[in-house]
Amino acid sequence: MSELNGKYRFLPFVMWYTVLLFFFYQFIARSSFPTVLTEQFMEYFRIDAAGMGVLASCYYWAYTLMQVPSGMIIDKVSVKTIATVATAISACGILLFVSTPNYYTAGFGQMLFGFGSSFAFILTLKIITIWFPASEVPVKTSYTMAIGGLGPFIGGPTVSYLVTKISWISLIKIFAIFGLFLSLIMWLVIRDKERLPVNKEEKKVSLMDSLGMILTSKQVWVLALFTTMLYAPLSALGDLWGVSFIRKAYNVDSTMAALANNMLYIGMVIGSPTFAYMAVFWNSYKKPMTLGISMAAICFGAVVFLPQLPIQAIFCLFFFTGFSCGAMLSYPLAMMIFPYSVGATVSGFINMASMVSGIILMPLIGYIINLSWDGTIENGIRVYSVNDYRLGLISVFVFLVIGIFLSLIVEDRSPRQQRK
Repeated sequence: MSELNGKYRFLPFVMWYTVLLFFFYQFIARSSFPTVLTEQFMEYFRIDAAGMGVLASCYYWAYTLMQVPSGMIIDKVSVKTIATVATAISACGILLFVSTPNYYTAGFGQMLFGFGSSFAFILTLKIITIWFPASEVPVKTSYTMAIGGLGPFIGGPTVSYLVTKISWISLIKIFAIFGLFLSLIMWLVIRDKERLPVNKEEKKVSLMDSLGMILTSKQVWVLALFTTMLYAPLSALGDLWGVSFIRKAYNVDSTMAALANNMLYIGMVIGSPTFAYMAVFWNSYKKPMTLGISMAAICFGAVVFLPQLPIQAIFCLFFFTGFSCGAMLSYPLAMMIFPYSVGATVSGFINMASMVSGIILMPLIGYIINLSWDGTIENGIRVYSVNDYRLGLISVFVFLVIGIFLSLIVEDRSPRQQRK
């Protein structure tokens, strides 16, 4: 048995890193392409800001609605098969998105991409919870979120540069083809734990019982809503409106705007493990969660309500807003409440809630921007003012303020406590 344990000692890390690559990959596609190529998309599909918000939200609709079902599927079906198929579906959705300028075909491609991507984060959490000790779950979860955040941080400036060398349509097609190769890697690397020499002592929980456990837990609902509010800056600015807002407000090119916008993600990359270690140090989940969302509201409020800030200040404020969003400790806290056999389902429920912010805010901000538009048109495209964007972004600030109150009613637990 010791020989077998040695043989598989590094396998969990290999699988974790491989699924992390998928999480990283889909993060680039869902964040970097819409933010950097917003104007190209609007011209290609002949849509306005509201139409762009709806198109971008198609991803979030599919992603969000699939979170709980994808968690159930991962809990009950082969992780190897799900990882392979989900990666391939994501790549096909990206390819379909640019296959034609038809707006409805693009929307379907976005939904297909969202469907496949809905498995990415939950797959990483499932592998962490079944292959690593319970004491490592909070920190490894935070590192997962941090590495995912590197996707748009690296992807934004890279996409901005590459579209000056090749057409943006060709770039997206190449990216999609890489996703198909990644699905093959998944098939070769991922293993199902049932096939390895492990103990199976945990009692299985039925599908209906697992749903009942989650839906009747007040704590999980509070954590889900808190995550929705805290994720708002990343979904609204990081995934769509950030680059356009910065370009308009500070008169910089797309590359500089992408760099500033991606400070949200580099902040989250650093903030996620920092808040996880804070939780361990303070022996509390609630304290760092309250601190994080309060900091996010203050920093983002400065972006919205202080119009005369220099571009250097925006870099700093976006960084600290993203850093504060790293306080998403809802995942390890929720997973402590439930057994391993429903770990992916509860993770999916929390993750579904976080995506609701994108579904609501992307089209809402676009609608507010359109509502305050003064009628200016250049080259057949609507031109929006800085104030139009600021009015739309107030909705994100409101989300963060609500999140502060939610953090105060979180039922605290010790990160050192053994999972039930």
